Order: sequence, then structure tokens, then C-alpha cells
Amino acid sequence: MANEFHVSMQLNDQEQEVVEMLKDEMHLASTDDVIRLLVRQEAQRKAVVCPTCGHLARKAATDVANCNSCLSVINLSEGIWEVVQMQRRP
Repeated sequence: MANEFHVSMQLNDQEQEVVEMLKDEMHLASTDDVIRLLVRQEAQRKAVVCPTCGHLARKAATDVANCNSCLSVINLSEGIWEVVQMQRRP
């Protein structure tokens, strides 16, 4: 079951043209589908996946992230996210 979250935004003419172009190029049904895809793509670029449990972790600093699921502390080392501290939930 999907969560309902509605966004209303005003796009200028150039932005609307780009969205329409992307919709046509990617064979998407609606403007909402374009925005949804762009959000997913950006999230994949920015997301930190916890190596311990596989859930998304939130960046606390440039080189540090915390996983709210398993409470791991994750450091970025040579371009790879590594667990430096792991705690278990009671």
C-alpha cells in the first residue's frame, strides 16, 4: 500500500517544456510519473544504504551516516561506506 503524499508546484515555461520532453522521451503517462522518476533517481545518487541491514541511513556529516534501523554508525572510507559501530536494538 502506497503512502499518499501530494505535491503542488508551479513550473515556469522552460521547466514545463523540459518535463514534457522527458515525459515523451521516457514514454511516461503523466507529469507526476516524470517527477516521481526524477526523485527516485536523485535519491539513488544521494542515498546511503546501511551495509549491516540494507535500510537507508541518514547522513550526519559529510563522511558519517547513521542507520535508524540497526543503529549502526557508518563512515565513508575511500568511497565506500563501512560500518564503524554497530548496536543492537533491545
